[in-house]
Amino acid sequence: MNSLSLSKEQFSDILNLSNGVFSPLKHFVGEEDFKNILLKKKIGKKFFPIPIFFGIKKKIFNKIKDEKYIKFYFKKNLIAIVEINSIYKINKKLYGKKIFGKKFSQHSYYIKFNKENYAFLDFTYKKLNKKKLVDKNFVSPRQFNKKIKNKIKIKDTLAGFHTRNVPHEAHQWIHRFLLKKYSNLLIQPLLGQYKKNEYLDEIIKVTNLEAAKMYNKNNTFYIPYFSYPRYGGPLEAALHAIVRKNYGCTHFWVGRDHAGFKNFFQKYESQNYCKKIQKKIGINIIAQNEPYYCSTCKLVANKSCNKKNCRGKKITISGTKIRKYIRSNKKIPNFLMNKKISVLLDKKSII
Repeated sequence: MNSLSLSKEQFSDILNLSNGVFSPLKHFVGEEDFKNILLKKKIGKKFFPIPIFFGIKKKIFNKIKDEKYIKFYFKKNLIAIVEINSIYKINKKLYGKKIFGKKFSQHSYYIKFNKENYAFLDFTYKKLNKKKLVDKNFVSPRQFNKKIKNKIKIKDTLAGFHTRNVPHEAHQWIHRFLLKKYSNLLIQPLLGQYKKNEYLDEIIKVTNLEAAKMYNKNNTFYIPYFSYPRYGGPLEAALHAIVRKNYGCTHFWVGRDHAGFKNFFQKYESQNYCKKIQKKIGINIIAQNEPYYCSTCKLVANKSCNKKNCRGKKITISGTKIRKYIRSNKKIPNFLMNKKISVLLDKKSII
């Protein structure tokens, strides 16, 4: 029996699929499901925006193409024994166009996808080693919902906040807004970065935890989202909404350029798309203007400042701007980031 070493991304997908994080999708897609999700945004009769697939490189394909059973290993641990139902190929250009748009060939994730996926496996688990299918950063929906059961009343709402960034003042404005309006907040940063100029997972973890500590511990919850960025704009934002629904959220904040990459998607495109299909997902989408800092009123706002008809300078708060400060060894201004968080950052914080 041949064996295959799982990538970190494949391992996280197995972990998420087997624990209901991507429900209603419970398994890696086969050829028919792949096409249905791409063309109809459905798995069976239920909405699902992005295919979760198991791809293999050509070298692996040549090694296992005649095998019936394969062992999956991750970090030398046996994770599963699977029975191969089929090995199939798809129209990769169709995938790129449907997920990333007309300029898909220039998208970094599509380039990665095209390089790493020669073919795709459709398989059934014969054995799943749940004792080894664990990660210190992972908390399943079942574990989380059990944890908060006694803290959140049935009629209460829980708002989910997704980020792949270190929290700056605009993020914290959103945190406070969500706590005030929806009573309870789940801060769930994505861990699984691989692209240069992004923050290290450990930094994302500790800084978002630090931010969560600044609020009431009885209605603010923090757990990581153990996955990886696809930079898929509106469709990935919809996936993130599904994930938060599975974690018990009743509401989900979708950002200005949620899951975006460069100029591949329009400003607020993710918000508009998710708002349109929120009933299909079964979660309320929160779509607001991007918070900014007003140099006259000396505060962060997203619509209007303290002073009537304020014409003060509106300063954009962004992760890109903050990374420039870090790379230049310059102090991050307090109006951009809370000092308790900025002191945790230096050049080594970025990949």
